[in-house]
This record gives sequence, structure tokens and C-alpha cells, in this order.
Amino acid sequence: MSETHEGARPGERVCVTGASGYIASHLVGELLRQGYRVRGTVRDPSDEGKTAHLRRLAREAEAEDRLELVAADLLEPGAFDDAVQGCPWVCHTASSVRLRAKDPQREIVDVAVEGTKAVLRSIAGAKQARRVVITSSIAAVIDEERTAGRTFTEDDWNESARVEVNPYPLSKTLAERAAWELVEALPPGERFELVTINPAFVLGPVLAEAHGRSSPTVVRDLLRGKFPMVPKLGFNCVDVRDVALAHVRALQRPAARGRFIVSGRLAPLPELAGMLRAAFPGAKVPRWAMPNPLMYVVALFDERLTWSFLRRNLGAKIHLDNRKSKEVLGLEYRPLDQTVRQTGQSFIDLGLAKA
Repeated sequence: MSETHEGARPGERVCVTGASGYIASHLVGELLRQGYRVRGTVRDPSDEGKTAHLRRLAREAEAEDRLELVAADLLEPGAFDDAVQGCPWVCHTASSVRLRAKDPQREIVDVAVEGTKAVLRSIAGAKQARRVVITSSIAAVIDEERTAGRTFTEDDWNESARVEVNPYPLSKTLAERAAWELVEALPPGERFELVTINPAFVLGPVLAEAHGRSSPTVVRDLLRGKFPMVPKLGFNCVDVRDVALAHVRALQRPAARGRFIVSGRLAPLPELAGMLRAAFPGAKVPRWAMPNPLMYVVALFDERLTWSFLRRNLGAKIHLDNRKSKEVLGLEYRPLDQTVRQTGQSFIDLGLAKA
């Protein structure tokens, strides 16, 4: 790969794909606050429901003149050709987050892989990028069939995901592999540096109603008392603002290379529920843990859950090594109780939950 002797500096332009998404929105805000110019791609820049919060972030950072929103659809060939022009730095966060589909290969896996390849081809064609940071996932690292007594590092890959059972982890794994392969296949003089951020279960303030359909929805559901009891699931959690900062540091620091596990700490869902009860005593957060057999009944009515997922994850403790993110990117992870409290408050502020 080409050598970047200096990282991104304030005033330079960064292209952020899928800018209205949950992680991407916080990334846009962080970049603007640090003085960068941001070109964000969205499906429809005129859709206020998807872009108003981005313009608000720009106003709060006194950076309205440094935010540019342009149209680009991940599923349209060549859609990012113009967006990446003049951008020495790119953060590719655009992705489709679907857990189930009638045709998971076509609707989940192929969309992720081909979308990633299309964006990278546009970047390669522009011949201007010095470094590209891709938002991958811990799902591309964790092999759920090899968790016992293991601590996963950036050297690990998910080797067991299958389209019939867990298409989303498979899509993230194949999309990231495709990215590394595509960049390595470029002529040496045309290669750009590639870094991937592999975040764990992302929580933290939601900035728009649409973000309520992403990972923090578990907090909203607990506040609403959607479940009478708390599932015995454990999550490696990380604050969305730490994830956003990881992307920026990956652009800024010349030593940033390869993959980065971005994860705070492991927390059982009953512990998260306890944090919410302490912060919002008037909310309908359940107190009791749900017996494991009952979770299989719940899965019949919740598309986010599958029996195979429950068999692998109920009561499981998956350990991740986040030392590289601390040593190279200098991350200092936020306390989880603060993250959970502020996630809940953001849902309340948007009128999506009650205290």
C-alpha cells in the first residue's frame, strides 16, 4: 500500500458515505467540530427527515459552510463517482442493516458486498484518496462456533457464518474481505491505504427518529417495557461517539493500519436494564430475568432474534481485545452507565420513550 506520512488535517475534505446513518451522523459531527470539510452522501439531500439533524450538527459547530450533502445510492452503479472527487480522505459507513429477508443472499449479502466494492471502485477511479476508513463490524471478527475460552483479536475472522442461519454477520465478513482484496489487487501506484473499524454493539445518543431502528433500539424497548422480563443476553458495548472518534483518529494517525476492534466492555442485558432503572425510575424497565426457554417463544415475534442466535448467545460471554484501539488510536472508552443513560435520554427527548 502507499505510505501516508501525514494524516488528515483540519480544513481538508472528508467524504462520508451514508452520512445520515447512526454512526455516520456522529462521525459527521465529530469531523465538523474538529474543523474538517465534510461531503456526506445521502439518498435524498432534500429529505428533511433524514438530513435535518446533520444540518443542526453543522449549525452547532458553526460549520454550515463546511457541510455538503450530495445524493448517492449504494445500489446504483457509479453513484459515488462524483461524491469522492476531490476527497483525499473517505469514510465508507453506508450499509444496509437487515437481519432477515426472503432472499438473504441477494437482499443482505450481495447488497453489502457489491455496495462496498462499488464505492471502492469509485474511489480507485478518482485516484485522489490517500486513506479510506470502512465501518465494518465485530460480526466480521467473532466466530460464534469458537468462543469458548477465547479472546478475539484483529487477527480473527468469522469463519462460520452461513447465509441460511446468520446472513448479517456473513455479509459484514464478506464485504470486509472483498474490500481488502480489491485494494490489494490495485496497481501499486494506485493503491490507497485501507483501515477498518470493527465496532461492537453500539449504544449512545440517537440524533434522529430513524436511528431508533438501529442497535440502540434495545434501550428504547427496555424503557417502553416491551418485554415483561429481561433476556439473559450479553453484549460487548461501545459508545457511538467513541466509534466516531475512532474513525477520525484512523484518518489522522499515520500509524493506523489494518483492523481495529472498537469495544468498551461486556455487559449482560440485565445489567443494562438496572442502569436504566436507576436513571429513569419512572420508566417501565422490567426487573426480572427472562427464562431462556421463553426467549425462543419471543423470537417467533421479533425479527431481530433467531433460534440459532439464541442457542449461541444466551448466557454466552464473548471476550474481545481492544488494546490496539487504545494504543494506536488513543481511545479512552466512556463509562457504560453514562452511555446507557444518555441513550435513554435521547429517546425521551425525541418523544420515542417516556421516563
